[in-house]
Amino acid sequence: MGNPNVQRVHEVLAAYVRGDEEKLREAFGGEAEIYGAPGLVNSGTYRGYEGFQRWIRQWNEAWAEERFELGEFIEVDESVLVVPARVTGRGAASGLEIDNVFGWLFEWRDGRASRFHAYPTVEEAMEAARGLVAERA
Repeated sequence: MGNPNVQRVHEVLAAYVRGDEEKLREAFGGEAEIYGAPGLVNSGTYRGYEGFQRWIRQWNEAWAEERFELGEFIEVDESVLVVPARVTGRGAASGLEIDNVFGWLFEWRDGRASRFHAYPTVEEAMEAARGLVAERA
């Protein structure tokens, strides 16, 4: 049987795309840590579902359109995943096209996201994930 957290990431992205607030609240409720690394339009640290909403609102304001394509998940350990996320779209103000692969880090506890971090690169997400796992060891 595969890691159920892989399916959870797919479910969260699908909920975001279709605007399923209930599913997102379920995933990011409580004290989930939402983090956008420096260099992203929504850098900073946020908490819980309300923090996720503030973080994602900043992202959405920056883009007139966007599409997501998830790469092969990297299981750093049972609860920590790094996801290469290819984002294509067009800037809202600039009209510039984007085609970047970001690194998303998810940590899951008891079926809920305890962390969702976004990094400009997969390598940065991997470095953070390895540090997180080492910290818990």
